[in-house]
Amino acid sequence: MAKNEKSNNKIPGAAVAIVAVIIAVAVFVPTVYMPYKNKKPAMDSEHQEAVDTLKYYDDSIANQDNIEKDIEQLEKEWEEFQKNMFVDAGSSLDNLQKKMDEIEFHYTSFDQGKETADPSEKVSFTGSPLYYVSIKLKGYSDEETLIDLLKFIEEDSVGCYYVKTLKANTMDTDKDLGNYTVKEGELEVDMEIYLYYYNTKITVVVEDSDTDTASE
Repeated sequence: MAKNEKSNNKIPGAAVAIVAVIIAVAVFVPTVYMPYKNKKPAMDSEHQEAVDTLKYYDDSIANQDNIEKDIEQLEKEWEEFQKNMFVDAGSSLDNLQKKMDEIEFHYTSFDQGKETADPSEKVSFTGSPLYYVSIKLKGYSDEETLIDLLKFIEEDSVGCYYVKTLKANTMDTDKDLGNYTVKEGELEVDMEIYLYYYNTKITVVVEDSDTDTASE
């Protein structure tokens, strides 16, 4: 009989489990849950700050890509500017003559003046003085060819040209030039143009205030 009484006095396992759970909850709430609940607003704020920081860096990287593209474009424009302005008279005029041959502008005279320092005494930031060469040009072409030549001189040529005078008279008869026959209705062209360029063969030392930075 004593054995049976002893076995009946054992605490059921379910009760032990319930007590363990209660104890765990009692420990968890004050030591884990409540500190987490109290800190959650600050943690949410830190999380949002982290998200905002990541967005800032993403935007900065995108902006950097745009800046790099702008820099590449400026470099291309600078190279084009150097190509057009920092040239020598010889190569620029050769370029002009090649264009006239290409579009079949039949010039009968191409009188080139000497290289002359511009009276303005402008100087590039590299110290190269502004020079010019005058060209007196006579020839024959139709109207479309003349327009192509003028477009090339003013927009597409190597160097910076200025058309000082231009006369174009319509031919009322044919005219034999030997290797070419000018047709009635074509134009007899007489023009004077100036090629401006910075002479890189010469360096002038000037004060910053005298440097033609606006031209560059």
